[in-house]
Amino acid sequence: MKTGIKAKLIALDIDGTILDKPAGIDVPPAVTEAVKSARKLGVRVCLSSSRPCFFMDDATDRLQGVDALIGCSGASIEILGNPNASRGIEFYKDSLPAVLLKAVFDLAKERDLHASFCTDKKILVCKKGPLDPPSGSDSAFEVLEDFALMEALKTCSFTCAYTFTAPGMPDSVVLAEPGLKEAAIHRSSKDCFVITNRGTDKGAGVLRLAEHWGIPKEAILAVGNDKNDVPMLTMAGAGVVVENGSPEAKEAADWIAPAVSEGGAAEAIRRFAL
Repeated sequence: MKTGIKAKLIALDIDGTILDKPAGIDVPPAVTEAVKSARKLGVRVCLSSSRPCFFMDDATDRLQGVDALIGCSGASIEILGNPNASRGIEFYKDSLPAVLLKAVFDLAKERDLHASFCTDKKILVCKKGPLDPPSGSDSAFEVLEDFALMEALKTCSFTCAYTFTAPGMPDSVVLAEPGLKEAAIHRSSKDCFVITNRGTDKGAGVLRLAEHWGIPKEAILAVGNDKNDVPMLTMAGAGVVVENGSPEAKEAADWIAPAVSEGGAAEAIRRFAL
């Protein structure tokens, strides 16, 4: 840690940090063991992701329990009362206003982009394009025709929206969209952007939990890999990026851990929390 003290709160990004599904990398056993060891010492552990909280079961199951979930890049937070639960009690939620939801929808239609919208239980998806996810009773995704989606955007509560740039399309199509000037836009991968309310990010989400538990930010360890992790990396007492991380994340880090494939998050936990 910057102060030399041991971490009392560990915030872990998921994709590209503790697992990498496209590369066939599951949560390494070393990471699970490090998390278990930290929690036995009374260290709080949370997952902080651009995913919604209800879409983190693969990580929570492998880690065999965490204390909280920060979803949608900080727009929703759940505290897990049951150590082995995958869903918890809502601690914080920041819903998008209708004007921003419509701006994302209109941008997707105008530019022929894939877009989706996250409720508390489902991800509602525009019915178009090769990126449409599967739907069904056991799926987190629900693909809707434009009219049905527009009606849902008027009546449901949404914590964030996702949109994807097409190959060769400049990021400015999303980043400079006038209708999104009042939003926070987080890049969660090379082509995916998460849209939340301004002032919402992973760092703010981790700080909310730290304040709730009475933990100073100097005693926070944050581990990530991408640009949207930078707010929590720079806020924490120790910000660690795995070797496969982005240049922006590495620039913000205090220490570079081994890659996700080598269980780098476990090295970070052992170094700064155990």
